[in-house]
Amino acid sequence: MILDHVGIVVPDIVAATDWYRDHFGLVPIRHEAPTDVDPHAIGLPDAPTVRLTGRQLDAGNVALELHQYFVPTGTSPRRNCDLGYGHIAFRVEDIHAAHDRLTRSGMPFNTDPRHITTGGLAGFWWAYGKDPWGNTVEITSHP
Repeated sequence: MILDHVGIVVPDIVAATDWYRDHFGLVPIRHEAPTDVDPHAIGLPDAPTVRLTGRQLDAGNVALELHQYFVPTGTSPRRNCDLGYGHIAFRVEDIHAAHDRLTRSGMPFNTDPRHITTGGLAGFWWAYGKDPWGNTVEITSHP
């Protein structure tokens, strides 16, 4: 079994596609036209109807799938500590250069890159930031 894709919800699929392309080099590989989806199958049984569009972006060995819901629309982004998916992470060669480039482009980060010195991830570097829609995006580098 292999991980195929990770999905996130955004309010504007075109803007999100452009942002992930411009900031992380992801390339669209599939597009799902606006379509009605069975509310029960997608986990929204109280919704009378579900209409969405989707797009998958090539992220190397896995795809990033973006969904924009037209009906129903979601609420504010979740916090990192809430149950469920917490963040997506991109491995970079030079975390300081990537952090500088992304910061200059307007991506907000919680802190400068942090170095892990003990435990099973000793030698790793990481920094959490946000995409324009409040999704947590991590950059990381491995020793």
